[in-house]
Amino acid sequence: MNTKKFFVELKRRKVYRVAVAYAVGAWLVAQVVTQIFPFFEIAHWAVRLVIVLLIAGFPIALILAWAFDITAKGIERTDDVDLDDSPARHAAGASDIPEKSIAVLPFENLSDDPNNAYFADGVHDDILSSLAKLSDLKVISRTSVRQYKTGTRNLREIGQALGVAHILEGTVRRSGNRVRVNAQLINAQTDAHIWADTFDRELTNLFALQSELAERITEALRANLSPREKASMQVHPTRDLAAYELFLRARDLFRWSGVGDPLENGEKALRLVDQAVARDPQFALAYCLASRLNAELYWFGHDRSRARLTNAKTAADVALRLQPDLGDAHLALAFFYYYGYRDYTRARSEIEIAQVATPNDAEVWDGAGAVARRDGRWNEAIANFEKARHLDPRNFSVISNLAETLIALRRYGEAQQAMENALLFNPQAHLFSIARAAIELKKNGDTAPLRAALRAVPRDFDPGGAVATIGARLSLMERDYAEAARVLAASSQERFTDSGVGGTAGMLDGYTFPKSWYEGLVARARGNVDAARRAFEAARRLVEADLLQWPDDAKAITMLALIHAALGEKEDALREGRRAVELLPISRDAYDGPILATNLAVIYAQFGERDKALKQLESLMASPNGPTPGTLRVEPEWDPLRGDPRFEKLAAGRE
Repeated sequence: MNTKKFFVELKRRKVYRVAVAYAVGAWLVAQVVTQIFPFFEIAHWAVRLVIVLLIAGFPIALILAWAFDITAKGIERTDDVDLDDSPARHAAGASDIPEKSIAVLPFENLSDDPNNAYFADGVHDDILSSLAKLSDLKVISRTSVRQYKTGTRNLREIGQALGVAHILEGTVRRSGNRVRVNAQLINAQTDAHIWADTFDRELTNLFALQSELAERITEALRANLSPREKASMQVHPTRDLAAYELFLRARDLFRWSGVGDPLENGEKALRLVDQAVARDPQFALAYCLASRLNAELYWFGHDRSRARLTNAKTAADVALRLQPDLGDAHLALAFFYYYGYRDYTRARSEIEIAQVATPNDAEVWDGAGAVARRDGRWNEAIANFEKARHLDPRNFSVISNLAETLIALRRYGEAQQAMENALLFNPQAHLFSIARAAIELKKNGDTAPLRAALRAVPRDFDPGGAVATIGARLSLMERDYAEAARVLAASSQERFTDSGVGGTAGMLDGYTFPKSWYEGLVARARGNVDAARRAFEAARRLVEADLLQWPDDAKAITMLALIHAALGEKEDALREGRRAVELLPISRDAYDGPILATNLAVIYAQFGERDKALKQLESLMASPNGPTPGTLRVEPEWDPLRGDPRFEKLAAGRE
């Protein structure tokens, strides 16, 4: 018999509570009987009988406490009780929070050396990773719990905010070759301690300690584990603590979230990963991270070389060779197919494997949502993004993907609510403030909220030129060419990342525009024909150089088509615009396809092909992620169509 599990079960079944209550009650009855019965001259044998019955009733009460429980439905066998239906759950007013749910908060580093902070992070991370593999638990992902690394903790508020019934918190002290971990599992609704323990081990036994902690949690929460899940909890990423620290530092740079230069951070992270695998060539999780980093640098246009994509595939293959069942490895391979080849079928197959391996990993469900969105399975995409948010409610990447999808479907109220909820716990998330304000532009062509949001952004905040892109586009919509010129002059970036915010025409979500493209647009708007031509020709040289590396990139081809149009090269513009749409039609990519088709309509409009432009627009107005009446009203790309009753009817529509 597992002694620890037995005592946990005694507590869960309230046997301790019944024993104490019975003992107190029996003592009170005995006191009354011994004092009152003689006063009424009741025979002594009656007193002795009552005492004997009280003693005999004690084990019976314990047996009944073990076997039965009082629920909202009445008295039921304890084995049949759904943990979510316990009276404590209803009393707490949190019936929507599953009992088998937990947030593992970052462990506090108590070591004398502050450099051991990553060591404490490693202990926390390994426990979290072990629990994430268990399908019977809801485990909050690391992004949402990391914000509680510092500051005062109100466990009830944290439990409510993250939607969990239990919280694990602890401390780590490393001294020489020994480590001491104090951990306590707490009921988030009552602040009651379920258990607390101290683990004192040598560093060589650290991973066994972490497995023991994870097992204690699963026992306390009555999680049902399959044989595969039990075995997976004994598997750890590496035995080399220094390699693990290098990995954690690299992963901190992976989701740069607008902090620092993406290419610089990505390269720095890859160097750390290289050091980690040099120390431990069997470190599969580090190879997964290397694959993800390379794939993201490729997809987001920071390095579109074939070598970058090859590195992503090689690293994923190594990870799978080392650990064929590793969920992170299958997820890395899924993103290779997604980012490298837009092969959403193979990406979906790999994600399905990852969902089984790590069902509590929010990134897996986020990836599933992104793939479903590309396939045009919009409701499935939203369901997957919602699942990811359920597991990682404060992950801005997840919330952003959910909001983008809702906006694409014109579900503006839901999108706005999702972003406003995110801003409640991080008001400094400037890109979210901008995206929320841009909803009014999409909805009714109102640029004022977006302008106000941009004014509130610090001047030095411009990750990858994304804010400058939005500012320049908005100024062109407002016909404020002096402000557009000021935005461009103030930016030190030479390539501007398009974040997909601020309109539809002339937009290529995720593409990095040459700065000279926007300089050309501003010069043309001001009537400076020669300066505009020089800028457009400079932009063309950059884009043509890009296309030498990736000749079939539909967004780069669309960019070239727009430049040809700006230079008045009609045949070249139409040829490249049509080619881009043929390479990436809506049927192949339901998210990017409408963007490319919209820009083909822009080219038709600029060359006076009104019928073709309007026919294209009419078919796109009902498409998710296509143009909206609001964007048609303000975008300068549609100026050649203004006054045409057909266009005015489209622009007058309501969202």
